[in-house]
Amino acid sequence: MSKLHYDGEKHQVSLISKDGKTLGTWTAYNNVDSHATVKSHLPNGSYQVQDKTAPHRHAADPNGPYGSYGIIRFDVPNHSGIGLHSGRANAKHLPGPQHPTMGCIRTSDEAMLAIKDAIASDPLTVMEVAGNRQAQAHYGHHLHGHKAHVHP
Repeated sequence: MSKLHYDGEKHQVSLISKDGKTLGTWTAYNNVDSHATVKSHLPNGSYQVQDKTAPHRHAADPNGPYGSYGIIRFDVPNHSGIGLHSGRANAKHLPGPQHPTMGCIRTSDEAMLAIKDAIASDPLTVMEVAGNRQAQAHYGHHLHGHKAHVHP
């Protein structure tokens, strides 16, 4: 069984196969919108994956809230619906992976397609989050000098 690893300091998500090989690493952020119920960032830890063999589908749209391939949800205590997804590729404010979410980790459509294809034959078990402190999670906000007020 494979796993996902998010490094908040490097702003990267990696897919690691059942035999421990890194299958891919992509840019990803946990920029949390100021209106989210997750108040600052996703805490470091290991989270059980809900969508083990395919992302949970939403309307496929690279500029939509979840991107072209849906969301891979994982269990976060006291907050349902947190996961890994893409979307907002051409947003005016912080487009692509840096675009704020309601607590999720956002990556690219390229990453989600590769992950979707890989987990069809090597199911996911866990999302590991490491190095994800508030300063790193909100790097995109500070980089652009303002706080985000946007939708997922």
